[in-house]
Amino acid sequence: MPRYFLHIDDLGTDPDGTELPDVAAARREAILSAREILAAAIMAGREYVPRRFLITDEEGELLDTVDTKEVLPKVFGIP
Repeated sequence: MPRYFLHIDDLGTDPDGTELPDVAAARREAILSAREILAAAIMAGREYVPRRFLITDEEGELLDTVDTKEVLPKVFGIP
């Protein structure tokens, strides 16, 4: 099974990666992780939250990007 790395912004924050069946599964995992990270940041009162989450493969190739605005509820009206 391939290993995918879910990084916050460009920080290389996932050194171990996760074995997942495909890029679609990696994207779902990135969305769930992004929601958890954003919720924790908001609850802690942080002004800065990550802008995007990057999905790379074992060679470091960028496969997909999840922007923070994609994981926020639509009620906020962020385009």
